[in-house]
This record gives sequence, C-alpha cells and structure tokens, in this order.
Amino acid sequence: MELSEKLKLYLVLETEYLQLPLSDFLENVIKGGVTIVQLRNKSQNLDEKIKYAYIVREITAKYNTLFLMNDSIDMAVKVYADGVHIGINDGNAALIRQNFKDMIIGYSCNNMEDVEIANKYADYAGIGPFTETYTKKDHRQILGAEGIYKINNTLKIPAVAIGGINIERAAEALKSGVKGLAVSSFLCKSKTPYDDAKRLLDIINERI
Repeated sequence: MELSEKLKLYLVLETEYLQLPLSDFLENVIKGGVTIVQLRNKSQNLDEKIKYAYIVREITAKYNTLFLMNDSIDMAVKVYADGVHIGINDGNAALIRQNFKDMIIGYSCNNMEDVEIANKYADYAGIGPFTETYTKKDHRQILGAEGIYKINNTLKIPAVAIGGINIERAAEALKSGVKGLAVSSFLCKSKTPYDDAKRLLDIINERI
C-alpha cells in the first residue's frame, strides 16, 4: 500500500485523554479504520513515553499499521517505530534524512518555508492547524481549508490536514485536497472509538 493510502485516517495519540485502556483503544481505532498512529504525549517524561511507545509498537505491528514518534528521531529508533514526525523546532530534517534513510519522515507545514523543507526531505506533510485546537497550545496561524489548499498545492509529497478536526469538520477539511485527516482529541476522548473512527473513515472515503 502506498504511503498516500496509509494517510487516510491518521491518529495523533495523546494517552492522557483515553477513556479506555491503551491496548483496547488502539485495537478499536485500528479496526475502525486508523491507518497511522503517531505517539505525541508531549506532557510525559521520557520513561513514560517509552513505556507507552512499546505498547503502541506491539499493537500497530499486530495490525500492520504504521507507527511514528513525535519530535524525536532517537526515540523513534529506540522503540522501533516506522518513522518520526517533526516540525521546524524539532530537529534537522536534512540530517535525519541523511542518517536514517529507511525512516518515514513527516513534517509539519504552516507556511511556504516549511513546504521547502518538506519537499526536500520529508515523505509526507501535516498541514495545519485547520482550526483552533486545544491539544497543541503553541500552535501557529490557523489556516482553514483555503490555507491548507494553498500549501497542499505547492507540496510534492502527500499531506494530511490537522488541527481541531472532528466529525462535524471533516468534510470541510477535506475540501483542501489532502490525502487524509489527522485527528487527536476527537478519537482519544471517545468512549466509542471504533464507531467514531469508522464514521470518520466513511466521510474520508466518500471524498477521496
């Protein structure tokens, strides 16, 4: 399966919001349609992140689902992740590409300077934020569907829209022409993650 297909429903996992045990939650969302899991957990210390990362690696491997770590290539290597997702302040994309050629690299894009880096070194981009998001308090300029569309049109790699996306906003976000949606709190806080993942994937499949 091409990476662009794997980007359809991308979970940015924040375990502090979960209503179910982590393993149960992951089994539910993956069976419901999640195709990539990125472990973010910015508020946790290193030991906690590693503990959760190994659980995510085990479940994603079981279902042949891609697993990426947020921010840290060192952590991604340590926990046998498939790749890393970084932004402008999270590491040198050129060095990561040079030293870890088999790793998937995702890059956060909010402007044309980000696009230039992503086109050179990344395998996919996360464009956003689409709207106000509370899981990432230091987010940059809100783009909306039109802003994401403009950035997406300048990328040479596939992209997902990210930032405040839920069932009500999914269709609007997809008007930007991206290959999929990255979702965090909507799924992480869900008491019915299988059903909510499936509903999101249905919306995505109708429009992509």
